[in-house]
Amino acid sequence: MSSTVSNGEIREALAQAISDVPGLNVYRYPPDNVAVPCVMISGFNVRPLTFDGKREITVDVIAMVSRRSVDQMAGLDQLLDADDPSSAITAIEEADAPGMDFFVESYGSYRELVVADVGYYAADLTVRVMI
Repeated sequence: MSSTVSNGEIREALAQAISDVPGLNVYRYPPDNVAVPCVMISGFNVRPLTFDGKREITVDVIAMVSRRSVDQMAGLDQLLDADDPSSAITAIEEADAPGMDFFVESYGSYRELVVADVGYYAADLTVRVMI
């Protein structure tokens, strides 16, 4: 695989993959307001490996659900269930993105996340990109 894939192409391919999850809103960039349940592609961590352009890339992704009731945590659990065929993890790992493969390296860190003065239940995913 070539390392000529841009960060924008990675972001777009990842967003397209997650868009396959029914009823899930996908944000390519951190928004000012969100409609939950949603997944937000937060940012990149890039580590150059050689002088010829090879790099190691991970993408920070945040999954969020409503905080109106603790029962909403079940929705967050489902989004992060690697054994569920309709989870965000399954969608990411089964993505058919030309020139790149995605692997969910880690997920968890459940917490409250405030966006536009509204609290949500959230969890982090770290996605490794192989190009």
